[in-house]
Amino acid sequence: MNIKTMLAGMAALLLFATNAPCQSLKKATEAESRAMVAKIGQRAGAINSLSCDFTQVKTLRFLDDKMTSRGRMYYSGGDKLRWEYTAPYTYTFILNGQKVFLRPGSGGGQTIDLRQSRLFQGIARVMMNSVTGKGLATADDFACTMYTQGEEWVAVLVPQKKEMKKLFKDVRLHFGSRQQMVTRVELTEQNGDTTVISLSGVKTNQRIDEKVFATR
Repeated sequence: MNIKTMLAGMAALLLFATNAPCQSLKKATEAESRAMVAKIGQRAGAINSLSCDFTQVKTLRFLDDKMTSRGRMYYSGGDKLRWEYTAPYTYTFILNGQKVFLRPGSGGGQTIDLRQSRLFQGIARVMMNSVTGKGLATADDFACTMYTQGEEWVAVLVPQKKEMKKLFKDVRLHFGSRQQMVTRVELTEQNGDTTVISLSGVKTNQRIDEKVFATR
């Protein structure tokens, strides 16, 4: 499988969004936003490892059918992430430092050096920030606006760099206002396709075998 095919597969893997109605969101004041981002950053800074199950529902703009898939996610040490689809197909994305490993269900796989791909650098940051909520205070990749939605806090992130703009219209991270942890990740694609990924069974700061993050 060549790099172009892998990029297409990775883009499809990442597009987990929904078109939740904006009118249900209440924009936070500047003071509220600073306090929310600070609390989320503090909570994220205390997470050394995280594992959970996820359910993804993807809706294509021109089709009524929804595609549901499930999998498992592992995060450790600030720069290690394993995002693994297990049903109805298998696909694994592993980030370990400056290396990304992609493995389709058919076997084999490919390792990519992040330093050689701006696109994958951006994708890696999106995935890390989505898992932990880190980086909301930095505006290099995204402009962040905070909202409340019932008992949730919602960070709406608008891409600022052209590589991410080509893929994403915006990214939305939903946090439980009490736990200040991500419970749902949304992203709207430029072509109008939408998906939503919900996290469940979240466990933090437990030992994860380093073999989970092997990139070969």
